[in-house]
This record gives sequence, structure tokens and C-alpha cells, in this order.
Amino acid sequence: MIMIVANSRDELVDQVLAAGRRLAAAAVRLHSAVADKQGLSPVEEKALELLENSGALTPGELSQRCGLAPASITGLINRLEQKGFARRSPHPQDRRRLLVHVHRDRQRGADALLKDYLDTVVRLCADYDDEKLRTIAEFTEEIARRQREAAERLSR
Repeated sequence: MIMIVANSRDELVDQVLAAGRRLAAAAVRLHSAVADKQGLSPVEEKALELLENSGALTPGELSQRCGLAPASITGLINRLEQKGFARRSPHPQDRRRLLVHVHRDRQRGADALLKDYLDTVVRLCADYDDEKLRTIAEFTEEIARRQREAAERLSR
């Protein structure tokens, strides 16, 4: 386990920011490797992860959440369908619209690739009590929320 040593609050905040940058870079590298193992681009992998986490989305909703132009989303969905990872279906309330779904087997494949990493994270969690884990989870969720907001602002 890495111990953080700081002589002031400013130094500690700087270390949190630096650790966040390292975490983001490591996440990009991990997800790029997972994407590569599945024959996907990193953007395709992240779009599938978005669909897995939110359930089926319309192409417009996927476009908004990915930050990609509608024309790019159409190509992305086409590639995911051709590769057998996603499918389109008519929207149940509005037949003029479509929903994009992830094939169930896709998640099992990605989970299998991430199993070793996730097992190490579970073992790391054993080193922290419930209060610290709750703090870590709350902080991480808040960082994710702020990243989404920053992305929305930058996309405008």
C-alpha cells in the first residue's frame, strides 16, 4: 500500500489531484487493453460500458452521453452491430425511434478480462474499514459527477 506524505493541506490536495490524473491514465490504458482483446476501439468499449451501466439507450441519448456527434454515433452503432456486441430494436413507446442494446455475452467477456484486476481491488478493500471505504466511494462518485459536468460544459 502506498503511503501519502504531505507537509501541508495544499501539498495533500496536489497529491490527490496527481493521483487522480494517474488513475485516469491507468483507466484509459486498462480499458484500451480490454477493448483490444475484444477487437474493439477504446471508444467502442466505453460506449458498450455506458450501455451496460444505463441499459438500452436511443442513439441520441448515447450520442449525448458519449459526447459524439450523431453521425459518429451511427457509425459506432453500425460497427458494434457488425462485431456482434450490440443490436438495435424498435422503441416500445415510439416506433419511429430505436434503442441500442448490448448483447448479454459481451458483458461476460469483458468481466472475464477484468476479473484478475477486480479481484485485486477486492483484496485492497480488505485493508480499509467500512468508514474509509464509504469515504472513498463517496469521493469517487463525486469526482465522477464533476467530470461529467466538466465534460458537458466543454462540449457546449
